[in-house]
Amino acid sequence: MTETSQGVNSVDIAVSILTFVASQNGQARAIDIATGCGLSKSRLHKYLVSLCRTGMLRQNEKGLYSVGATALQLAESHTGERNAINELNSVLVTFRDNFNHSTGVVVVSDNGLMLKHYNRSFRNVDIDYLPNTLVPLHASAAGQVFMSFSGYQAQNQAQNELIEQIKSQGYAVRYNPTKGIPGAQSIACPLRNSKGELIAIAVTMGFFTKEAIPQIASQLLSSVASLHPQG
Repeated sequence: MTETSQGVNSVDIAVSILTFVASQNGQARAIDIATGCGLSKSRLHKYLVSLCRTGMLRQNEKGLYSVGATALQLAESHTGERNAINELNSVLVTFRDNFNHSTGVVVVSDNGLMLKHYNRSFRNVDIDYLPNTLVPLHASAAGQVFMSFSGYQAQNQAQNELIEQIKSQGYAVRYNPTKGIPGAQSIACPLRNSKGELIAIAVTMGFFTKEAIPQIASQLLSSVASLHPQG
């Protein structure tokens, strides 16, 4: 018998459950996990209890399961060094769990701004994004933050005034709905290192009322401020 054939079946099942949840934008119902992993409801329940008890999964008030704090910590520690982007995403997962708003991490890639992480809210109706979605520079809150904190040169007076406003308040808001997502807004703020250089952009998005935006922005700023700048 080879070494690979002597594994523990229960570990394989637990990994398949975690992999399935991660593949569903990071959250799933028990019935969908059972179907996706080929498990009976009673057998799945035992795994879910253990995975939640160890922090590999967590269950919210609506019964949905998402990746837990232990799993996120393991994912972030694979290099043995602090990873600011993963740490920011952990903070935004907590923000999502506390306030039930979708969140994401936008980074600068070779192709432009890219949504690297996306954490969907637990609302029945919300916005969904695919991994590595490109983010428009001029039609997004993340793009406004990038222009304000990256050394970008304003193209006109109106843009310059917008940049100065964002620098002053510390965050940007996209009030106008994106094409295909009527009524949706987004709020973004920067994560910078100790030199003031932009590392990544924290974003929360959803169907916000205009009156609620200042409070949500304040909560987002406080969450990001809990991280210690690097470099």
